Amino acid sequence: MSLGLIVKTGRILTARLLMGDPIEGITHCAIGEGDATFTDPLNPPAPEIEQTALKNERARKKYYKRTFLEEDPEGVLIVNGIHYIETTEETRVIGVFFRFEENEANGITIREYGFFGGNVAFLDGLQSDYAADGLYHQDINPTGEVLTSGYLYEVKNIPDFNKTSDTRVELVGVIKI
Repeated sequence: MSLGLIVKTGRILTARLLMGDPIEGITHCAIGEGDATFTDPLNPPAPEIEQTALKNERARKKYYKRTFLEEDPEGVLIVNGIHYIETTEETRVIGVFFRFEENEANGITIREYGFFGGNVAFLDGLQSDYAADGLYHQDINPTGEVLTSGYLYEVKNIPDFNKTSDTRVELVGVIKI
């Protein structure tokens, strides 16, 4: 299975952050069902460098924790086979943690996820860090709750994970600088 792809807008986000722009880094994770080209549930298509959004976003959530990480063979956080521990020391590895609670992603076949940063905004009136149904558009998607998508930083297509019951989904973005 391929690793996630840092797309062009992710590189723009990084450049803006390095230039000192007053925008936030990675703040949100979106999950989605992919598109019609995703026909083999065990063989996800490669993400595309030109992507600026998920193919079929269904839910988005703000991070609950961001921290520095360091590799440690005894670490309990394992991402892509590498063990990490959290540290208060500045390192070149950052962990961004996302949790979709039991009721927030039920009934979704999760085939894609992406990390977003910059000026992400939800519709006025939402009372939590969670938004359903993807990007709002008055004609195409009037039920969407994401008003401004921000910059897609990294995207990954994954084998089907059909979430039909009340189980929590946790994703960790590990960024190595």
